Amino acid sequence: MLTKIASRNIWRSRKRSLIIITAVSIGLWAGIFMMAFYNGMIEQRINSAITDELSHIQVHHPKFRKEYDIKYRLSEGRKIVETIRKDSKIKAVAGRVILKGMIASASGSSGITINGIMPEAEQVLTNLNGKIIKGNYFNPQKTNEIILSEKLSKKLKLNLNKKTILTFQNAEGNLASGAFRITAIYKTVNGPYDDSNVFVKIMDIDSLAGIPNAMNEIAILLKSNTELEEIQKKLKDKFPKTEVKNWMEISPELGLTISVGDQMVFIFMGIILLALAFGIVNTMMMAVLERTREIGMLLALGMNKFKIFMMILLETLFLIIAGCPVGILLAFVSIAITQRTGIDFSNFSEAYSSFGYSSIIYPSLTARQFGIIMLLVFITALFSALFPARRALKLNPAESLKK
Repeated sequence: MLTKIASRNIWRSRKRSLIIITAVSIGLWAGIFMMAFYNGMIEQRINSAITDELSHIQVHHPKFRKEYDIKYRLSEGRKIVETIRKDSKIKAVAGRVILKGMIASASGSSGITINGIMPEAEQVLTNLNGKIIKGNYFNPQKTNEIILSEKLSKKLKLNLNKKTILTFQNAEGNLASGAFRITAIYKTVNGPYDDSNVFVKIMDIDSLAGIPNAMNEIAILLKSNTELEEIQKKLKDKFPKTEVKNWMEISPELGLTISVGDQMVFIFMGIILLALAFGIVNTMMMAVLERTREIGMLLALGMNKFKIFMMILLETLFLIIAGCPVGILLAFVSIAITQRTGIDFSNFSEAYSSFGYSSIIYPSLTARQFGIIMLLVFITALFSALFPARRALKLNPAESLKK
């Protein structure tokens, strides 16, 4: 009986009910799509950081990351690489020589990180060749080649086949330098990364640095992120004299981005639903005030206050539930379309790049996030029903019938 009465009551004022249903649909669509958009941004940044920069796990000398001193190296690094490569759960592994130094040209100089890499292994690990916009990847037959970013090439006015000087401190604490010819220019979605990283072949830099056949970093890319903790623990047990860190430990700001991102999205969703709640409360309060005589009559005929409360509650729930399917459908259609095409912000690519984000965003939504949204909607419905229902319970049957 209460269900029938409540469902009929919401259509007594069609225009008002349709406005609320439309507002709920638009609010839910905007909230879900915004969450998916922000989620896509965060996923893109994390995937980019893992596949292009950090990898899932890195192995160093225990003191290396504290000082970034070349003397803290992995003397048996090549054996460690070969051992790790045998694990079927490892997608790619590569050794590196990481040096802090300077790059100089006739037009100026800049502080950089010099990445001495194994070209073939690095290609599988980070697809460096795929980021080249000019020139060619390292030639095995040539020596002292360097790949630098588009930002650095413009800053130092360097181009393909030009020579540049790299200067750094070697293992003995003395300054070492070498001339390298530019073989390629690369570009990634991360502007700050491009501004401070150059790549050379490990065999061209290790002897110059005074650590022949050694390395100070081993980067590991897994086949699945779900096995991160298991592989990390295994590596710690197998190589106890090294430091084994995952990407969240190496770059804690990325982990913070995830947690802050979730909080921000739920805050925005809460604001949208709160605004909707006030609109629904206002509508239901008007409905209660317009039906004062009717509610008084129901009370006089013997309907108890709990049933009156449930009637108002059901009317509010029906208004929100009526708007949910349309809002959810619009959100899922929007997400499905933009997941294929992406949302292009190329006009703002420099701004996005300065924070390490791609200018093309692919929204995505997890089942957990959708479940939380539905819970928030249900809480909003209950919250919106409390004030009108409480107002109805305060009505006096005798006074109401006089109106």
